[in-house]
Amino acid sequence: MKIVLNTYSRHLIRKSFLISAMVWIVILFLDFSVTLILELENLSAEQGFLTVFNILLYEQFHKGMQYLESSMLIGTLITLSIFNKQGNLVFLRSAGFSPFKIVLVSGLGPIIFSLILIFFDETLFLDLSKKSKILNQSFHSSEQVQWAITNKNLIGLKRINENKVRAIQIIEFDDQQRVASYDNFLEGNLVNGELLITNSKSQKIYDFPTSYFISNNNLENFSTHSLLAMKNFFLSEDDLQKIDSLIYARLLMPLSIMAIIFLAGSLMFNTTRSSGVGRQIIIGISIGFIYDLIKDLSIASFLTYQLPIAIAYFLPITILLTIGAYKFQKI
Repeated sequence: MKIVLNTYSRHLIRKSFLISAMVWIVILFLDFSVTLILELENLSAEQGFLTVFNILLYEQFHKGMQYLESSMLIGTLITLSIFNKQGNLVFLRSAGFSPFKIVLVSGLGPIIFSLILIFFDETLFLDLSKKSKILNQSFHSSEQVQWAITNKNLIGLKRINENKVRAIQIIEFDDQQRVASYDNFLEGNLVNGELLITNSKSQKIYDFPTSYFISNNNLENFSTHSLLAMKNFFLSEDDLQKIDSLIYARLLMPLSIMAIIFLAGSLMFNTTRSSGVGRQIIIGISIGFIYDLIKDLSIASFLTYQLPIAIAYFLPITILLTIGAYKFQKI
């Protein structure tokens, strides 16, 4: 604890915090600029530049969470590279800092920054993203019919919001899988796993997991608390897998950042000579790309074969920690 609180540690934490924050903001700005330029061709009399700008701005902060891991990694590597070039890493090691402790302390700044962003994402960024989608839908009223099979019914509908639906089409099959009936309804409500038809002479109710009609993009705009609450109402194993995947992705993000910093930080001590900042950035991008690839393959495989999704997230993290521990032993 004394090592963490001494002057050098505080300076290292503050430096890594500021550089990581700057890297994330720069990546966010570049992504926003490119997206804005691409959307300029969609300008119209109804949807002007200011409207497009606001739509993209509202969703950009939540969208930027996908760059959080790579930004924190690059920020940490730049910090360590600067300290290495200035000879501070050699001084810290001579003062009693082991390579493991140096990486651990330098990683605290990005971890603190990422926790702050995760908190704001849950309390503010997700709401702004929802506002962006609502504003965008007002200019793109064309909706796609979503279909799902439940029990003996094939149900198609268009969502108005989380609870209201319209343009409902219900095809009922008999035991021989032949069409028994076909109905159209104007509007309905989704309540606790049930579709209630509101404009029919006799109220009709159809049981099904309502998450059938929630796309992955819409699920991503729910807070973690809302996702946890949704698990009580959705019965489909596929739906639960999708929800669990998003929950683990958010809850394990700080651990994922720590693991990737742990591995990449061990590479800083392969040689005692100073190395350029550019080299460390290339290393960071390469490790981040490989880690994202392994994680995506792991998650896709576990979702496909209906295996415990928690293992899919812990497996890449364990691989990083194992390789990092081996590298530190070799230093």
